[in-house]
Amino acid sequence: MKKKPILVLLTLLFMLIALSFFGCKKGGGNIKVSIGMWPDSSLAQDVAMFTKWKEAFEKDYPQYEIVADSYTYSPDTFVAKAVSGTLPTVFQTYFTEPQKLIDNGFIKDITDKLNMLGWADKMDADMKAAVSRSGRIYGVPRDGYGLGLFLNLDMLYSVGVIDKDDDGSYVLHDEFGEPLYPTTFEDIYNVSRLITENYVDTYGIVILSADKNGGWQFSNMAWNFGATALQVKNSDNSWSANLNDAGAVAALEWIQRMKQDELITPDTSLSYAQWYNKIGSRQVAMAFAGSDVIALPVTNFNFDKDNIAFVPMPTGDGVHRYSLYGGTPFVFSAKASDEQVEGALRFLKYMGRSPETDEISVSAMRTGHTVAQAKGMPILPTIKPWINSDYLNIARALEEEFVNVNLYYFQDFFNSIDEMKKPEEPYFAQDMYALLDNAIQAVLANPYTAVPANLLTTADNQFQINFMSKVK
Repeated sequence: MKKKPILVLLTLLFMLIALSFFGCKKGGGNIKVSIGMWPDSSLAQDVAMFTKWKEAFEKDYPQYEIVADSYTYSPDTFVAKAVSGTLPTVFQTYFTEPQKLIDNGFIKDITDKLNMLGWADKMDADMKAAVSRSGRIYGVPRDGYGLGLFLNLDMLYSVGVIDKDDDGSYVLHDEFGEPLYPTTFEDIYNVSRLITENYVDTYGIVILSADKNGGWQFSNMAWNFGATALQVKNSDNSWSANLNDAGAVAALEWIQRMKQDELITPDTSLSYAQWYNKIGSRQVAMAFAGSDVIALPVTNFNFDKDNIAFVPMPTGDGVHRYSLYGGTPFVFSAKASDEQVEGALRFLKYMGRSPETDEISVSAMRTGHTVAQAKGMPILPTIKPWINSDYLNIARALEEEFVNVNLYYFQDFFNSIDEMKKPEEPYFAQDMYALLDNAIQAVLANPYTAVPANLLTTADNQFQINFMSKVK
């Protein structure tokens, strides 16, 4: 008789276990996988495309439910979401972030799942390194970018910088094949002067200084003025900040000169979300940007894609010329289960974001191009995340099929990116960018009294004490 309460308790226990198991799933036992890069509801064509992928995936994998989550990564708000357990299963970040996220246990080791799928050895080596630690992999690359110089060809032609051919296309090189467009920071200064002399309330180039975007672009500028390392490894394997290198000072002095001579917009605080506003509204003729966002003035301001050129970053000292190389990885919440990670990885194939080349993958890649074409976006070559030959052959063939711009306007960038690319500084990059933002803002706010060397020395000291001293 006394055994009945024990049986009842055991029965209740099993029921609770069952309820907890199915409580994280929808009816029918489907495993929920939240996709953090789901487009915003205002992007009707993109939402329709993702919905089509969701329906196809759930038909083939009925054990899963794909959940839309329009999440945008932000270093300032990320920790709260991670600690509260509200991160999507998979989301996008920057290549500067995975090492920090690994340190804090916020993202999941997915090596075993990648090996199971056969993807681990198909990644671009540089991108793979950015999401790896001690031989383990914590993400997969979406794509890569290189910083370059975005040009409004119509404006440059109107002030005599470039020419036109008999067929009306723009000519970017002289008879000897040398570029007519700016290849040095001094060239940018001179072209900016021509723009301001010939247009009203129009400036030469956008200089960013907010949301860590100014420091991000400034690091590339500093490299090209000769400060080839803003973080230096010492003989004892410790690391030191080098933000006040002579090359960095020269780069900030160039910004100061541009501001003093009113060749850049009067804004003292601009972020990356605003460069294409300035370009699209024809307030400026040039901008530094990543090769992955060339379309933004077109999609947001109906900018004529046939008036765009994207060329290599200029040199500051006549010797050094780099393109900051980064990109976007997909990473996975540390709280996700192995089954959720596997589902998320398999869904990437349905998005055309895997190294697979079966009918599903190729169809998704084609759909992406078709939607971009319908939106009037410029379609041109991209920096590929995967290196297996079958993927590369298909990706390149699709680009050739759908390309809708004059590739001549982009060829110098894509022909040189492999030799120019330079990864972001290795430690606390976002924190470094924030400190550099402060220095740029001070120069823009007080162009006649600010002392670039002093501002960068202050930033250097702060970065060393608060961040680089922690590097082991």
